[in-house]
Amino acid sequence: MAKSKLFSLLTRDHLQIAEHHLREGRKDKAAEAYAKGGDFQRAAKLAAETGDERGAIAYALQGTLGEIPEGYAEASAQEAGELLAVRGHHQEAILLFEMAKAFRKAAESALKLKQFPRAARFYEQAKAWGEAALYYERANLFNDVLRVLELESKRLRQDPRAGADPATDMKLRQVDMKRAEILSRLGRGGEGAVLAGRLEATPKTASMLEQAGRYVEAIQAFLALGKPEEARRLATKVSDADRRRVAQAYLEAGLSLEAAHLFAALGFPSEAATAYETAGDWAKAGSRWEAAREPQRAATAYLRADRPRDAARCFAAAGNPQLAAAAYAKAGDRDAAAACYLKAGQPLDAAHLLLAAGDRAQAARALMQIQPGDAGFQEGTLLLAPLLVEERLYAEALRRLARVPVDERSGAAQQVLERLYWEARAHEGSGDVSEARLRYEKLIALKPDYRDAAHRLGNLLPERTSTAVPPPARRELAPTEAVTHRELGPAAVLEVGHLLAGRYDILAELGRGGMGRVYKAHDRELDETVAVKTVLSQPGENPRDEERLLREIQLCRRITHPNVVRVFDLGRFGGGIFITMEYLEGESLDKVLARQGALPLARIKAMLAEIASGLAEAHAAGVIHRDLKPSNVLVTPARLKILDFGIARMLGSDVQLTQPGFAVGSPLYMSPEQLQGLALDGRADLYSLGVLAYTLLAGMEPFQGASGAAVAMQHLQQPPPDVRKFRPGLPAPWCDFLGKLLAKDPAQRYASAREVAEAVAALPED
Repeated sequence: MAKSKLFSLLTRDHLQIAEHHLREGRKDKAAEAYAKGGDFQRAAKLAAETGDERGAIAYALQGTLGEIPEGYAEASAQEAGELLAVRGHHQEAILLFEMAKAFRKAAESALKLKQFPRAARFYEQAKAWGEAALYYERANLFNDVLRVLELESKRLRQDPRAGADPATDMKLRQVDMKRAEILSRLGRGGEGAVLAGRLEATPKTASMLEQAGRYVEAIQAFLALGKPEEARRLATKVSDADRRRVAQAYLEAGLSLEAAHLFAALGFPSEAATAYETAGDWAKAGSRWEAAREPQRAATAYLRADRPRDAARCFAAAGNPQLAAAAYAKAGDRDAAAACYLKAGQPLDAAHLLLAAGDRAQAARALMQIQPGDAGFQEGTLLLAPLLVEERLYAEALRRLARVPVDERSGAAQQVLERLYWEARAHEGSGDVSEARLRYEKLIALKPDYRDAAHRLGNLLPERTSTAVPPPARRELAPTEAVTHRELGPAAVLEVGHLLAGRYDILAELGRGGMGRVYKAHDRELDETVAVKTVLSQPGENPRDEERLLREIQLCRRITHPNVVRVFDLGRFGGGIFITMEYLEGESLDKVLARQGALPLARIKAMLAEIASGLAEAHAAGVIHRDLKPSNVLVTPARLKILDFGIARMLGSDVQLTQPGFAVGSPLYMSPEQLQGLALDGRADLYSLGVLAYTLLAGMEPFQGASGAAVAMQHLQQPPPDVRKFRPGLPAPWCDFLGKLLAKDPAQRYASAREVAEAVAALPED
């Protein structure tokens, strides 16, 4: 070996010398020898391996460019590498980039040489895992792809912006989706599917889950993508154990009806019922709640499905006979309703139903259960007395009537009149003429035309001489006439064919009330059909009052709102005042209620919005209605119309209170301040609107009583019954709305009808 080295030195064979140095492990000397021998590439590589940056740079530049360019004698490895890369010497540039740890630059030069695995490794060294994955994949090195993607996913999850920056989150989803695909390629589809199942649904993730046999997750993905047909296709492949999860997926995707059907088929009635409710199929919800042995919830669902008989059966099964009775009554089964009321300990309510059904004997039995001290004893006794008299049980009738309290200060209150009348009838029936006469006389002194008292008294009086003229017989008034304060004078009656005020041809009578009549007429001047309302003047009425009322009607003519019946003209005629107004075809709201009972929330909401809008317009014109009630609201095919603005003060009361003329309006709908005769503003109408709203929701007014005085006391002193007693499940905003309208103190109500309209708009419809 010594001889060979000596020979090489003598012959100046630098390459052989370099080889000798390499074998001896002296890379620095070998690099110098390779450079002297002209092999700059190997020289540069060895210099790089030994960390000789200056040597590596010099050898790389000389070997490629033949010299060290000006300005590069002190250049860094990266700067020299960039120069070589610009001039196309990428292999040599890579050497210098590696030495400078400029791995991205090295990767870029490797890509120029189409060395994808090498570029991927450089990107990985640069921690550019996304780019590394891309080029590992081009080189079909999928295990490496998966490895660097996992590193990239970890980096993104640890990024402080994760969860707050949409771009970062989107990048993470893309990386994890790619990981799932690579796992599938590597035959690890199960792992890929698990990963895909955690990602946002895409067609790719859905397909991957299906291919991996993860059908429930695939169904969820297809549903999220809005492809229910694909979900249905896969549903047949789901095992029985997983079908409940599929039903839940349908529910979460908004396919409530399909979820309900599946829950029902699987034998999960509670879940099925809930889903049917979400889908709005209340009848099926009711049947499923029954199957789940939840009768109360079944009853509520049946009510919403307008199946009151089924609701009643379920209320009864739930041990709630009171609600069962209300539902049976709504279904028209008065006998069943009465039985439930009796079971609930409400014989008075049962009796009312039985009387309406014509079963007087059963009604009497129910009323006999009410004992002194029980709530409703007075009302029940006044209902029972006629039945006992009919059965000639006079002693029992008198015994019970004697326990009805009488307040002498109440004057001609209805309960006083009724007690006197039936006591007289019972004494008359038992042959006690003197006691009967005493009571008839007292009754006639209070109210001369009460029932047939005068006629019966006349029959009880001693015989008169032949010259005496017996008092005229008085017929008992029909129910529709019983509220009339006096017979109409002939001057207030217009015959068909009559020409009123030289302008209005009377065509037909449309209706009548206590103080006047309504006619259909033809207006000759306008050639239009109008309605004419006549109002009878009262004996001794102050002309100034009439003038004041005429001025108020004139104010009403200014109201042109679409929800208020227009007033056109007014004037006097023999015996009273007439008003002409808009003629409309329709049905009063009280008739709608009588036929349909409590109405759906959406319809109630629309009705209240229209009424509030009409009230707002009238109040702005300075007009208060004073008698807002269902019979003064006309339901036409197009909209609701409020009737009788400004006329209430002339029409009197539907139910007499403790004194004639005590207040104007209908006691069932009157505000506390109106009942007390206080000054009124528009908030009085809002209270009446609250009573009307309660009636629409419950199917009945909040306060009931045998007389106007009894109703008035409740308005003044008692809170309204909880409407949910009659309308189970009513949303809380409706209860709050009613509570504010029905506040006893006007200051606690809504400030205006416009404010009410805004509140109505925010109410839920289901």
